[in-house]
Amino acid sequence: MHGVTATAADMNELAGWLTTAFPGIYVISIEIGNGYDDSFLLPLNKQVELFCATILADAHLRQGFNMLGVSQGSLIVRGAVERCSLPVYNLITLVGAHQGVFGIPGLKLLPAEFRELVSKYAYEEPVQNVISVAGFWRDPFRLDEYTNRCHFLPDINNERQVRNETYRMNMLKLNAFVMTYSDIDEVITPPQSGWFMGYAPQSLDVEIWNQSRQFTEDLIGMRSLWEQGKLHLFTSHTKHADSQHAPSKEFFFQNILPFFNNTLP
Repeated sequence: MHGVTATAADMNELAGWLTTAFPGIYVISIEIGNGYDDSFLLPLNKQVELFCATILADAHLRQGFNMLGVSQGSLIVRGAVERCSLPVYNLITLVGAHQGVFGIPGLKLLPAEFRELVSKYAYEEPVQNVISVAGFWRDPFRLDEYTNRCHFLPDINNERQVRNETYRMNMLKLNAFVMTYSDIDEVITPPQSGWFMGYAPQSLDVEIWNQSRQFTEDLIGMRSLWEQGKLHLFTSHTKHADSQHAPSKEFFFQNILPFFNNTLP
């Protein structure tokens, strides 16, 4: 699944790496709506719904499959695992936004008028209902508003008072959950969001991995996955937009490609 302001075709290069490495493998890049516009003008709840419908309608995927999402696509694929109980072996996310984004650099891919809407009015209902990025805008200085008014990320991260145990159980069914972030990422803020590390409350300091709520309270099973040896973390060294393209090929083949082999324990 591609990221924001992109289309399914943006994943063709990476798909080619897979078909070369595993001759005969079935690979599909999902397009939601018209691709580019709908990637940021459809709320993520709707995008996950449409993504799941496409997956469930594909006979090739009914016996199980590996799933990869890039950037915003990382949230769509994880939301699909949690909400749709898909038969996923390994869930792989590249330069993800699991703990949200905050700050203008993270919006640089959006057209200017939408960038301004999110930065000023992220938690207003009309913005939540339209702009995808607003659904994972996590302002560390307005965490109560984020938790109560942000439609998407607080839900799939199980951060609200009433938790969804199905989300956690579906994550624990994975053979592996693979996460990457880039140490020179100029789009995701903070870049460590790809590892579920956001800004600490009332601060622009990045959370420490094993001290975040997500880990200590095991909200969606992160601590359990770690203890079971199912959580795999990698750091890449390319620009955000290159994460599925040639500059990242060596990194992908060395670290990520093995997770497409379903014989891995």
